[in-house]
Amino acid sequence: MRAVRYHEHGDESVLTPETVDRPDPAPGEALVKVEAASVNPIDTYVREGHVAPPSGLPHVGGSDLAGVVEAVGDGVTAVAPGDRVFATGLGLFSPGTYAEYTVAPVEQLAPLPEAVSFRDGAAAAMAFATAWRALVTRGDLRLGDVALIHGASGGVGHAAVQVAVAAGATVVGTARDGDPAAFARELGADAVVDYRSEDLEGDVAAATDGRAVDVVFEPQADAHLSANLARLARGGRIVVIGENGPITLDGGLPMAAKKADADLRFMSVMASPGDQAPILERVGERLADGTFTVAIDSVFGLEAAAEAQAEVLSPGTIGKVVLDTSR
Repeated sequence: MRAVRYHEHGDESVLTPETVDRPDPAPGEALVKVEAASVNPIDTYVREGHVAPPSGLPHVGGSDLAGVVEAVGDGVTAVAPGDRVFATGLGLFSPGTYAEYTVAPVEQLAPLPEAVSFRDGAAAAMAFATAWRALVTRGDLRLGDVALIHGASGGVGHAAVQVAVAAGATVVGTARDGDPAAFARELGADAVVDYRSEDLEGDVAAATDGRAVDVVFEPQADAHLSANLARLARGGRIVVIGENGPITLDGGLPMAAKKADADLRFMSVMASPGDQAPILERVGERLADGTFTVAIDSVFGLEAAAEAQAEVLSPGTIGKVVLDTSR
């Protein structure tokens, strides 16, 4: 079968299309014919060696998939050959998804409704599982809350906007002016501010008419933490899913945060693989009935995984990047 592996950590040039043996499912696993796999920033972190796979190298990249169950291991009854499924959180403790076939723990597979395409299922998997877990599970988002969604036009951010809207929150997003901001508004954001602003705190305050923020969805805590804390309501929650540098607090903000009972929470979809399938089952239902929609920025063939990983990190990407194994 075709697969994209790397034999050493490095930049995207280490990704190598190869022909490898098709794996066999062990007890508790299913062999899935991968129809589509999405490309996520976490895939690049694993490739670079920041989060090294315990099984060592060479390693097949990728963490999301949508496809069809081809075979099952001993004792598996939850899925059967022919079932349409999608999943996230693979590619670290199990083989990755940049391949024509992969094996996956059955508890990580969720049913993919017939009304949802394989491309949409793959694109939605990590994005919506991360957004749901960050806002609902970790952030305790409630009806009537104010939610601040950073990166509202991005792969995970555009899912977070929709999850927050569906939860009945007032949603303020951050995105570049122009098409990204317009896209976030189309998804239901009540207001969008440019994250490049020199007065992000003031712009967020103006967008909420001075009301404080209850839950912050934060993909880059080192860039926004001061502004987040300055606008946070008493007992507010900041859920951090990413940072690109040291997280520091300036001036009197630590005391201000303590007075506000600010709650800084960290999470990773890769650290909770068993939690994802129940979330994805609900996400699949909402994709099928049109409550949620997934935006796909670009689609690449399997052999173009290196180009796809470069694209997912480029500024201005709106929505998700997907690999189609049939191309």
